[in-house]
Amino acid sequence: MIRFINGKPQEVWFSQHGFGQLFMYDKLEKQGNRPIVYSAKGSHAVYASSGNHDHTIPNVVLPSKGILTDTTGQGTLWDPILSAYFYTFDAETDNFTAYNPAHPTAWLRYTGRWGDQQYPNNDPRQDEIIPGVDATARYTSGPTGPASKQLNRSQPCPEVDGYICQNQEKSAGGFIDRVKDVFSGIKDLF
Repeated sequence: MIRFINGKPQEVWFSQHGFGQLFMYDKLEKQGNRPIVYSAKGSHAVYASSGNHDHTIPNVVLPSKGILTDTTGQGTLWDPILSAYFYTFDAETDNFTAYNPAHPTAWLRYTGRWGDQQYPNNDPRQDEIIPGVDATARYTSGPTGPASKQLNRSQPCPEVDGYICQNQEKSAGGFIDRVKDVFSGIKDLF
């Protein structure tokens, strides 16, 4: 999702496993004025940089290879504009409108999960870091659709208890500081 203010892009939300990351538009890699987005191999997650992205700790992404890691790279450049449908969303009426009236809108209301279902725990391909905690499973169900993404939110980030909406820096330092905050919060629980 790209947030525009007065017609100018300001922030970009990158959806990932159960949550995501927010970046300032001017900090992102671009081709012309369009941000480059890296799709994770075999995953629905998208990132602002290529490389390994450890998401072992829910809602924290580290620039390293860990137990649960997405890998992105500079593969074939795909221009989504060539096959995209464009829509607006009116938060007051909870309505999607296609820019081209010939384009369908019903699929935007689909409430199920897109893609594969999570492998059961007894499947040999499945691993859970913390048994019984689905968020720590290696293979989880696909994401939900646009209707469940809090499109009428006031902040660029979805509202999730305990998470503060903040822009990430495209450097390891920003990620490391966030992890230190998470671990200090966990330490305080015990």
